[in-house]
Amino acid sequence: MWLRQMVSSRNLDVVFYPRSVALIGASKEVGFYIDPISASRLREKFFLVNPRSSEISGLKCYPSILDVPEPVDYAIFAVPAKIVPEALEDCGRKGVRVAHIYSSGFSETGLEEGKMLEEEVLKIAKNYGIRVIGPNCMGVYCPESGLFFAHNLPSEVGSVAFVSQSGGQAVNFVFEGVSHGFSFSKVVSYGNALDVDFVELVDYLAEDPKTSIIGAYVEGLRKTEGLLETLKNASEKKPLVILKGGKTGDGARAAASHTGVLAGSAKIWEGFLKQVKAVSVDTFEDMADAIVGFLYAFPPKGRGVSIVTTSGGSAVIHTDLCVKVGLNVPSFSEETQGALRKIIPIAGASIRNPLDAWMAFQGGILPEALNTVSQDEYIHSLIIELQPGGFKVYTARDPSAVDKFTLILGETCKKIMNEHGKPTMIVVTKSIYSEFEAKIKNTFQNMNLPVYQSIYDAAKALSKLYQHQLSREVR
Repeated sequence: MWLRQMVSSRNLDVVFYPRSVALIGASKEVGFYIDPISASRLREKFFLVNPRSSEISGLKCYPSILDVPEPVDYAIFAVPAKIVPEALEDCGRKGVRVAHIYSSGFSETGLEEGKMLEEEVLKIAKNYGIRVIGPNCMGVYCPESGLFFAHNLPSEVGSVAFVSQSGGQAVNFVFEGVSHGFSFSKVVSYGNALDVDFVELVDYLAEDPKTSIIGAYVEGLRKTEGLLETLKNASEKKPLVILKGGKTGDGARAAASHTGVLAGSAKIWEGFLKQVKAVSVDTFEDMADAIVGFLYAFPPKGRGVSIVTTSGGSAVIHTDLCVKVGLNVPSFSEETQGALRKIIPIAGASIRNPLDAWMAFQGGILPEALNTVSQDEYIHSLIIELQPGGFKVYTARDPSAVDKFTLILGETCKKIMNEHGKPTMIVVTKSIYSEFEAKIKNTFQNMNLPVYQSIYDAAKALSKLYQHQLSREVR
């Protein structure tokens, strides 16, 4: 029996860029693999295996992987757990290099039978030199190669990678990325991590030239060898944003029942992530917000932020929230206030910080006001809040007015970042005019600007970016 050399963590290319794919246990129930992969660039090299069907969704089915007439690099297992070892033996004889086991019913059950099945699978995989993703996972989404694990995933290729112990959250986070205006290079749901695990995936992505940012959701670790060195190396090369699940006692118990791993204590993890200079977040929304900041902005040089809004009450509340997350909202210098007095009518506006600038919005002089604020030495970043409902009225008079305004404002924000080196975040708040809200948001996202749903979200992202930069400066 031929024993092939295992693929190293520095070369998991076959996991993401297989030349051919087979789905073992193909059925309409796993159409979320069949439909998107059969429509991708892999369509001519995608084979269905099911001894009980001759065709599914118009595609021919083969009785066994051994009957597929071409070589197969990557096999997806959608069969009952007890059948996986036998099917994996066939894959070994076929020369398959990667086995993605979607099937559940292994160690995550907590039953001895499930653990023994995993041990048998690992023994067979090692014997044939097959790398295993899972079991109990969605597998790989790589739009560049044609690997998909759900319907309606975007085909656009981006530079964000996401590694997730949870299959559902791997799918959800792709759509979170769509909402936040970014696309992915690679996404991996690795489940029970029988073979390819968190450490190996991060190690690979750290060296991946097509990935600029790594996000990760981890519940616990089966293997910790090389963890410290891998995460340190990754965070030196690119931002590493990590959400740790199972920090509480109840959460740790849930993690064990989900993927069969131990979660570890919250204090140990927080200290560890700080040591490796990773960005720690508490929710998937916070992760997406931080990624937007790294992608389309950069860390501010200090804590001073200017809030520009159309609501005095909103300004007061969000000043407190900015301070809560570690920023400050300093008063403008006398020079800045003097310059703003010449631009903004005093009635209905405040020229302190926060800048309650409804008259500037209404009068079309906001770009000039923002340029003035951006030159203040006490201001290191800006957050601009737009309330779509307040602008809806202008479309009745001139349908193109808001389009013109958003484009000019977008160019102003880019100029502030490029010429003054101050990250400028745009907030498009939720509105009953959802289509109008989406249109404004999409305009800014298409300009590669950082867009958020609230001042608080933008402030948290700015604080994460600033703290990350500080940690990198400390040796």
